Amino acid sequence: MTPMSASAASLVQLLDLQHPPVAVTFGTEPDDLTGEGIPAQPAGCCFWEPAQRQRLDTRGADHANCSVGSYTHGFTDLASAAAGSDTAALINSGWIAPSDFASVAHLPIRPSTIRYEPLSDATDPDVVLIRLSPTSLMTLQGACPEMRLTTKPQCQIIPRAHSGQIAVSPGCAVSRARTGLPADEVTCALPGGSLEALIDRLRQSVAADQAVVDYATNERERFSALS
Repeated sequence: MTPMSASAASLVQLLDLQHPPVAVTFGTEPDDLTGEGIPAQPAGCCFWEPAQRQRLDTRGADHANCSVGSYTHGFTDLASAAAGSDTAALINSGWIAPSDFASVAHLPIRPSTIRYEPLSDATDPDVVLIRLSPTSLMTLQGACPEMRLTTKPQCQIIPRAHSGQIAVSPGCAVSRARTGLPADEVTCALPGGSLEALIDRLRQSVAADQAVVDYATNERERFSALS
């Protein structure tokens, strides 16, 4: 058992999650990772799904194939990200305008490493990622109406959660194509430091939801169904 095992189980139960939550932890000490590392990926968001099953310790170089993601995750500055050839492809397609970059959230720190792993294996995560169905999104919004819907790129939910916001993204075309995120799921980032308080709010909200569901179900049975 780890400090986060119970929290992971609570999130799965309360939100009826179909996938394990993922912990994201930023390392700011000098990089001491050893070994061959992990296979190259198109972008940092490609680590999210595999981290449901295994720990992935990443460096800036592991995020470097996506200039925008390297910027949102604090590995590079805005000027370097804007100058990337992959960024030029996004701009030339009309998917994003140069002026949009000023409003893209990014980490205020420059991490040495980023660890992605199952929340149940984590100790003190900075951010927690969860994949939501429409029903689980409804449940979370009911408990946390201040939750913010974030526009493209999807990866900016990471720095927003790091700053204390609950941030949900409908995904972005680039990330969905790279990761294969199902059309009926969205991704949400939770601030790791307020996870226990959030779970308490969820417990109260889920209990209230169940009470009104019981009422509404009984009411529905009193009326004839329309054909």
